[in-house]
Amino acid sequence: MKLTRRNILKTSVLSGAAILAGTSQATPVNAPAKWDATYDVVIIGAGGGGMMAAHYAAEKGLKPVVLEKLAFPGGSSAVCGGQLSIADSPIQREKGIKDSEELFKKEMLKVGQNKNDPALVEAHIKSIREVFNFIHNTLGARPKSVNAVSGMSVPRAHLYYPPPSKLLTQIFTYVKDQQGVPFLFNTPAERLIWDEGRIVGVRARKGSEVLYIRALKGVIIASGGFQYSKELMEKYNPLMAKVTPAGCKGNTGDGLKMAQAYGADVLDTNYIKATFGYQLGNYPDSVHCYYAGAIIVNHEGKRFVNESKSYKLLSDAALAQPDEYTFQLFDENIRNRRIKEHPRNAMVLNNEFLNAGKDAPFCFCGATLEEVAKKAGVNVENLKETVAKYNSDIEMNGKDSVFGRDSLTSGFGKPLKIEKGPFFLYPTKPRCIATYCGLRIDANARVIDVFGEAIPGLYACGEATGGVHGAAYMTGTALGKAFSFGRLAALDIANS
Repeated sequence: MKLTRRNILKTSVLSGAAILAGTSQATPVNAPAKWDATYDVVIIGAGGGGMMAAHYAAEKGLKPVVLEKLAFPGGSSAVCGGQLSIADSPIQREKGIKDSEELFKKEMLKVGQNKNDPALVEAHIKSIREVFNFIHNTLGARPKSVNAVSGMSVPRAHLYYPPPSKLLTQIFTYVKDQQGVPFLFNTPAERLIWDEGRIVGVRARKGSEVLYIRALKGVIIASGGFQYSKELMEKYNPLMAKVTPAGCKGNTGDGLKMAQAYGADVLDTNYIKATFGYQLGNYPDSVHCYYAGAIIVNHEGKRFVNESKSYKLLSDAALAQPDEYTFQLFDENIRNRRIKEHPRNAMVLNNEFLNAGKDAPFCFCGATLEEVAKKAGVNVENLKETVAKYNSDIEMNGKDSVFGRDSLTSGFGKPLKIEKGPFFLYPTKPRCIATYCGLRIDANARVIDVFGEAIPGLYACGEATGGVHGAAYMTGTALGKAFSFGRLAALDIANS
């Protein structure tokens, strides 16, 4: 290690931590006498960010390798909502939707409560357009629809569904078969390797075999978040540690810890939030009828939040309720509207039970408000008063006077009255599907240490990073940031 004041301090701190812990795990790992393999770029994680980094690295003539601890690719990207937010896309223009990068940036910062880094937001918005061009023109993938959802005033979220795993499979096949990038599955990365003042490789494990894989130009951490690490959730956000995790079970914070061994800074851990809209039990899908006009009530039959807010902020409000779960209340008009505009939600809402006006295993149904409230165990009189007040406000003023709701979502669409039976009470709980925080990076996806300096040779993208979303996140920017910063990391490595 090069002898500098910063490295003397870093080594002292890390060594002291190791002594206190009774282990040497936090100390830098030095280069081995012999490497098992050498590549230009070593990418940790085969999710959307890792695969996109591999694509752009190979396109620039570099030789990347992708390490994945699971037996298959995809990561969180393969089980996400499948929406990709892009401003002023050709598909938006075809539909007559007026959008711009300036509006996209303004709304991302607003949703993030200006806690996100404007430079990262701007870098993301410009980079994701280039990724979209690759998906659209090279892969020929087309979104099912373009929707206005959490955090946007115009339809911007391009929905790739049936499942997003289909898009991820297309990317994986292209990168692996056409570009010849090797993927090493069941090969978890364990430590980063330091030599001559920079990160130079990765120590990994394949079964009982330890592998030292050299990176001539850089290492990219694309290993996801940590919602499945009880230890890290308790450490960074104890409230969210009590929320049921969902998403990719490989998200245990491996990359976060590996980078912290070299002084990496971490952002936004206090903003970890659950996602509102999940069914009870083990049902995998979330439903967001509130963005089509539904209201949200507790067991007392009372509203407690402006339903047009980001579903991250809706979760905060729901978790503050005394109830274990709350309800989305909607009528037949709103159900049909959501079925028409959102194919993924349609898979849940368009079924033989609800179509016949009967209870489904996950939703109560009644011909009247009184009937559905009794079935769901909701206070009947309060619910009737809540709906009467809400409908009166919407009819008279077009705006809710209790919580100030004046749109369906973030300024898009007008609130609707709830008046045509059958009526539905959909029990809903928040789940933590991602942590949306992590390693501090710059606009080139370089990992930044606690001193504000880039750690030489180390990059990160996707859910392993913080700074992009801030206090909350706009739908379609989680998958998007994985893609966009995977691209930016690869380009910076190629140009360095």
